[in-house]
Amino acid sequence: MRDGAEPPDVDDGTPPRPATGVREREIHNHTDCGRLAVLRRFVAVRRLLLVALTALGVFLAACTPEQGHASWLFNETSGSTAQDSAGNHDGTASRVALGQPGHEGTSYGFNGVDSIVRVPHAADLNPGTSNFSFGAWVNFTTLPPAETWDVVRKGISGDGGYYKLELFTGNGGARARCYFRDNDGTSKSVVRGSGLSDGKWHQLTCTRTANQVTITVDGSSSSNDVQLDGISNSSEVTIGAKPTGGDAFRGRIDQVRIDVS
Repeated sequence: MRDGAEPPDVDDGTPPRPATGVREREIHNHTDCGRLAVLRRFVAVRRLLLVALTALGVFLAACTPEQGHASWLFNETSGSTAQDSAGNHDGTASRVALGQPGHEGTSYGFNGVDSIVRVPHAADLNPGTSNFSFGAWVNFTTLPPAETWDVVRKGISGDGGYYKLELFTGNGGARARCYFRDNDGTSKSVVRGSGLSDGKWHQLTCTRTANQVTITVDGSSSSNDVQLDGISNSSEVTIGAKPTGGDAFRGRIDQVRIDVS
């Protein structure tokens, strides 16, 4: 070999090293592929999460009772429709006296025999496990008989869970009672008031919360501790009597309401 001449190439079995630029591109491409794989996994997980949240929302909607609100002011002076001023729960009045003097506006008069207001069943008036309240204003002058008088109720014995507000004679005077029965058969009542048959207007309210049932008569309350499960049925709401007849109230009723929260 002459001085200054380059030596000939010799194949020693070692693979040629890629040029620096090629190697950098390979590293860059590998990094991009890794990022793309991570992004794809993120998108897949996000889709699964959205599907799960949607399914959970459907499940909760099916298991949670709707919020129901009904208010019958009894201000009608003709016809047979008892209008619900708070929702879509109009009732039908039968053999009631319309246009009677009320606590506010007018009221309905009940004859103690066959007067009744019937409101078709509505699922949103089933409280389930939610807190709820219901009540009315009443005015009457005679003592309830032994079988009691119904003011407002949804359901009867045998319907599963149900609730009612009634009047009865106790300790020589007219008293009010709230009664609650859950779907498993556990029941609890609470009593308040005395001398209610004095011809004056009295406000009666029944309330169920997580651990208590309460009755409030003219702003004064009594409570009993109890844990009730769900309350629901497919029965109509009746005002002034049982749906099957009997327990017929005699007097005036005004501003009946049911609120499920």
